[in-house]
Amino acid sequence: MKGIIRNRVILSFFICPSFLLPEERVIFKTNPHWLCVIFPEVCLAFSGMILLSYLSYPIPEQFFFLYSPWLLIFFEMSLVFIMIVLYFQWFCIRYYLTNMRLIEKRGIIGKRVVNIWLQNVQDVTCQFGILGRIFGFGDLEIESAGTYGKIIFSFLPAPKRLRQKIEEAILEFRHL
Repeated sequence: MKGIIRNRVILSFFICPSFLLPEERVIFKTNPHWLCVIFPEVCLAFSGMILLSYLSYPIPEQFFFLYSPWLLIFFEMSLVFIMIVLYFQWFCIRYYLTNMRLIEKRGIIGKRVVNIWLQNVQDVTCQFGILGRIFGFGDLEIESAGTYGKIIFSFLPAPKRLRQKIEEAILEFRHL
């Protein structure tokens, strides 16, 4: 039953995702790295501040129609809306490692769930760029013997740690 406290653990819809199988348990759950959302948000905020600072200068008469306060309010509100959408897009991407499969779940309204069974995993590869090495994020490419071929978990925080947990889960799954 959802919402009951049992052994000091609250069982709720948010802790136990609805797509899990009865005997399945979550080993690892993460979102993409925080830099994946912060960098575009800062760029949008910076561009909004630049726009506000440059619109305070006198505008030539041929461009006077651009100095409408409503146009400025509309532009700033659209920047705020884009920032909110970017945040929710980042927040609604989840990567799960369970004792049976790897799951990528994404989507704000329409959900897309892609999974690879641990028995079908052929190879797990970490890829880092220069910024990834500095800030601690990278991509994890999981190759499968199934129909998808491979799945890429992008901008993962600490991908080496997740790779190690995947390999441990595969060994545990194959020994059962």
